Amino acid sequence: MTEEYEILLNLSNESFWEAIYIFIKKPHLVNKRLWGCNILEKITIESAANLFKSFENLKIDNIDYDKICKKILVPQGSDYNHTPHYEVLIVELLPKNYEEKHAYHLVIVDRQKTSVAFYDITKHHQNLCPNFTYDFTYNENKLLLKTYAGNPKSTAWLKDTVLPQIVRWAQDTAKETHKKICKESLSMIAADKYYVKYNELKIKYGKNLVKIWPECTDPSKFVYEDVAIATYLLLLWEDEESQSFVDVGCGNGLLVYILTMEGYQGVGVDVRRRKIWEMYPKTVVLEETTVTPSNISSFSKYKWIIGNHSDELTPWIPIITALGSYNNKFFLLPCCAFNIDGTKYKRKDSSKSQYTEYLEYVQALCKDFGFDVHVDRLKIPSTKRICLVSKKRIYPEQEYESYCNYIKESLKTALRTNGSPDDFKTREKVERVRNCTQINKSIIDSIVKCVSNYLLAGCNKDTAWTEGREVEMSDIVKLIPADMLKVLKSECGGLQTLLRNNHHIFKVVNGKVQFRYPKTIEEVQDNIKNKKSNNTSLKTQVKPCWFFNNHPHGCPLSKDSCSFLHVYS
Repeated sequence: MTEEYEILLNLSNESFWEAIYIFIKKPHLVNKRLWGCNILEKITIESAANLFKSFENLKIDNIDYDKICKKILVPQGSDYNHTPHYEVLIVELLPKNYEEKHAYHLVIVDRQKTSVAFYDITKHHQNLCPNFTYDFTYNENKLLLKTYAGNPKSTAWLKDTVLPQIVRWAQDTAKETHKKICKESLSMIAADKYYVKYNELKIKYGKNLVKIWPECTDPSKFVYEDVAIATYLLLLWEDEESQSFVDVGCGNGLLVYILTMEGYQGVGVDVRRRKIWEMYPKTVVLEETTVTPSNISSFSKYKWIIGNHSDELTPWIPIITALGSYNNKFFLLPCCAFNIDGTKYKRKDSSKSQYTEYLEYVQALCKDFGFDVHVDRLKIPSTKRICLVSKKRIYPEQEYESYCNYIKESLKTALRTNGSPDDFKTREKVERVRNCTQINKSIIDSIVKCVSNYLLAGCNKDTAWTEGREVEMSDIVKLIPADMLKVLKSECGGLQTLLRNNHHIFKVVNGKVQFRYPKTIEEVQDNIKNKKSNNTSLKTQVKPCWFFNNHPHGCPLSKDSCSFLHVYS
């Protein structure tokens, strides 16, 4: 039974093909059962006879060659014999679950008819993708999906998920503004090797590390992310001899641990020790040190300089690499945006995201310092997944000294300090708490009073108790004096965090602020029970009630029911 689904749209054939090839090469973008794919064969032929001949020499396990010949070529051979040229691809679909069997597609691209057909040629039964034939055709401003004897669930997925996504991809590629700093993933290594190696390391290190993770961070993210980065580096280095590395700003040291256990000599340095450092074998070298302009030469003995989400150290990775040795190389995965002097990077072009602009800034910095830079996209559980890799310089070795002098002069300009540039530190050893809890209490009280007065402005204070107005956060910001706003800007979350810290007074929802109705003792106790909290000994009526002392109508609750204490402060 054949079913057809049609969408009307105005596209060029080129945009259609770009979208189709995204679907062929990146099926995991729409199929969550897949990790990715591997194109095993790509053949351009002129007739069905040539296709038969091409398959005679292929030796791929788990492919049903009888299905190819009997169900695909023979019934439609007459059509193909009249096609001047078409492209045939054999695609291996790689499951996200490493233990699951792979599936295989035969894809036939007919450029003359602007049509592409997908055939399941897997020898065994598989559940990774549709096991029936389907095709897409674009003609006369119509994108047509045809399915042949498909099961309802897979047909619905093609119609409701794949077809609309192909339209979006085609429309995106048609826009001139659709330009990304990096379009391909894992372009510097073999994707099939990565798939195998990543899963080997995941089994070898990942599961055990997730179980014993002592840090307060999410182990499922940080462990598997570093396993993926280690996989990438190991494959990047596989053709090079005697690699050594230094991970600058190594944090939890997990990447250093995996690379060391896989036989590479290296060290991780960070300004602060982590709990997990004590759990690694003694062969894993981790040092607590601060990076300064005066000590970066000590890293020159390591061939690879690694910056993995290195925050303030990000723009320093090419500097350390450049001043270390002409033969030094780097791997850099930028995350938070910082300038060379440790200040926050500020976006200059509103048409780009800060992340995109910062990547461009770092890439330009690397090129300016003489590096041949490659940009690649990693497969990691993070939105910040674009990395920069350099294996060589753009200038001959005899110019190395002049480039070093240029970089040192650039560094002096960037670090305009009163003292020597050597006194500059990229990060302090003790991490400052920036959640608005360390702000001077008089500033906090002034801001709370300012916001409270604004919420009550225009309300009838002669009537019953009122929660006041609900106002936009943007309006609240305009009320705060400039000197206080400056203090808040150095805190994570700024004014919104300060108001949420005072959640017994305010509620902040969807960018709007309003007074919170005080909670009773019973409500607090019920909330603890519902959350199944271990903190069953949480005491009420310990702190003074803010509303009792500051609201024009006092507290709307009685002194016996309010969870705060009704005393004058």
